[in-house]
Amino acid sequence: MSVADQCPIPPHRDHATPADPADPAGQQAPEAGPAEGHVEPSALWVATKATWRWFRAAPAERTPLLGGAALYGAGALVHAYHLPWWGIGLATVAGSIATYASATNRLTGWRVGGATTATAASGVWLASGAELGVTAGPSALATWLFVGTFGVGYGLHRLGLRRRPQEADEPQIEVVAPEVPRISWESYLAGWGLDGASVVKAEPTRLGERVLLDTRGTGKLASAFNARALEEQIAQDFGLAVGRVEVRRGGIAGQMRISVRLKDPWAQPIAHPMLDMTSEVRLVEVEDARKPLIVGQDPETGRPLGFTVWDEDGAAHWMVVAIKGGGKTVLLNNVLERLTAADNVAVWGIDVSKGKDLRRWRDAGALGPTACGASERAKAVRILELAVKTIKWREAHSNEAVFQPRPGHPLIEVVIDEVDALVAGGDQLGQRASAALTYITSKGRSASVGCILVGQRGTAAWMGGANIRANIDRFALLKVGRGNEVRNAVGEMGIALPDIASYGEGKPGVVLFTDIAGAYEVGRTFKLKDLEDIEALAAGRAPSEIEPDLLAHLGTGYTQLASIDDQAAAPVAGQAAAEEPEQDVVRSPEERAAELAQLRGHLMLLPPLTADDAARVREHSAARWELFHRVEAEAEASLSSTVPADAREAILGRLADGEAARQELATAAGYSPAAIKRFMTQLRQEKVVDCHGRGPATRWYLVGDEHVA
Repeated sequence: MSVADQCPIPPHRDHATPADPADPAGQQAPEAGPAEGHVEPSALWVATKATWRWFRAAPAERTPLLGGAALYGAGALVHAYHLPWWGIGLATVAGSIATYASATNRLTGWRVGGATTATAASGVWLASGAELGVTAGPSALATWLFVGTFGVGYGLHRLGLRRRPQEADEPQIEVVAPEVPRISWESYLAGWGLDGASVVKAEPTRLGERVLLDTRGTGKLASAFNARALEEQIAQDFGLAVGRVEVRRGGIAGQMRISVRLKDPWAQPIAHPMLDMTSEVRLVEVEDARKPLIVGQDPETGRPLGFTVWDEDGAAHWMVVAIKGGGKTVLLNNVLERLTAADNVAVWGIDVSKGKDLRRWRDAGALGPTACGASERAKAVRILELAVKTIKWREAHSNEAVFQPRPGHPLIEVVIDEVDALVAGGDQLGQRASAALTYITSKGRSASVGCILVGQRGTAAWMGGANIRANIDRFALLKVGRGNEVRNAVGEMGIALPDIASYGEGKPGVVLFTDIAGAYEVGRTFKLKDLEDIEALAAGRAPSEIEPDLLAHLGTGYTQLASIDDQAAAPVAGQAAAEEPEQDVVRSPEERAAELAQLRGHLMLLPPLTADDAARVREHSAARWELFHRVEAEAEASLSSTVPADAREAILGRLADGEAARQELATAAGYSPAAIKRFMTQLRQEKVVDCHGRGPATRWYLVGDEHVA
């Protein structure tokens, strides 16, 4: 099968079939005709599909055009069926009244009258069409009146869309009139240790008030004040939770900004805009991954919360940290909803823990290669290695300094939930996964191959290693278990970040987005947890197709992993298929040669190796075996070393009394903790002792004793 036969994109110049390396003259065989049973789509089907995509790109602006054509056709139908004009007139009066009543509750300003007028005008047109017709006689004038009236109405509709607050990238914020502040800030400054500061600007917000102070009159720098202590003092004076107060430096030196949330910002979860028609945040039907993805809202300002997966420097690498029940799965569902709505993104998903939510997106066909569940861990590693091959191919074949995502040439976003389950264990699969992730995070940015790593801790050990952790440039922090988790995740940034534990008051879904530059925004994710809602949003979505030449380069490894039917059924490398072995079938040499030729045609197998290539493969294999034997010899030498008799006796005597930590064993044996670590590793290899737990919580016990896992 040629590259052109496999390419899902309409014919283009990249369909050229490379020359057969076995043909010394470089001549190509003539192209084969279409496969048997293949039917070319009709022009009507292609036009219908293109029109549908055109409407989906901007439904609010373009749907009225379809409605106008339907209304004009309805005028002809009511005349053809001889419907009475007076009946349509009565229905128009009733419909106008109902429209006005509904619009009064749902719309504001001139839009109420606009909706009512549109209903009345539609009824007048249908009554005129029923009486006069639309194709002959006086109907010609009626047709021109229809076109003119519809044109004026459509123009007013487009003008109204431009004036909507949420339509622009920088949405307008509806706040209480700033000329009537409710807090007398000047009366509190002295008690807060800000004697001499002056109020520059005070204004109400959706949840309380905020003030900008000039601190130069205090004789101190704005950074000299303890923001945490100020927040606690202000919260105490107003009788609020500490998380309801935020103190930060202003835009210029010598200024301080204080925000007080008098109302509970987390009283109600924020409904997802695609599931709630009354939401004040609007999401587009066809997303563009080059713009921030709207995944939530700041309840204080009303601004949408943006999740940036691509900027002018390339793909972003994200770390999402939250304890169990902290809202990381809901955040991930919101991100997947926007990613799968984009036409320039291909999402590759991995969750080798439970995979319950990710499996819904995969089964709906919205994702590319995906591995769900512990049984597909080897498959997950293969997906990461395909991402590495993609980066190398784009680096070699792209003429762009930064790969620009577009339909057919997408941003590839590798989403990994519970990343520790993939890289932990220290086995071969974990090492391969860590190596692939290290390459993706270090080289994937300019090739537009990004990743989102989700876990319960932000440490390097939890995320797969220090090299992976060092290349993460964006962070999402939700409900965390320790106060120092923010520092573990983002490091020392030289800027005070909100304490997400107190800011969110323990509510799930409250999130802090920040980057290595220190810029941050906070808010709450949309509610997207029910599996039925996920299925409804994922229905009908598909990942963007990758480049045809890249598809040919990745070969059947990609097509097998991307096949929905093959997601859970096909065996993967390192796993044996749990099926009955096939019985041997004796084939003649001619049958075997024909079978190999057929496989080479359909699966794009490489031609046989040349003598030089075969020699290089043998040399590489010999070097790998030499390394393997050397490692084995070192392991045997390590195993042959003995633990000192006194240390062995003391350790086993202590463990006979019950489980013990490494520090307890060091005290009992009289050796350093580092030496005890070596001794315990040796005893574990001898299968004398074993352990459970991780890090400081590791507990050792004698093999055969009962223990609490």
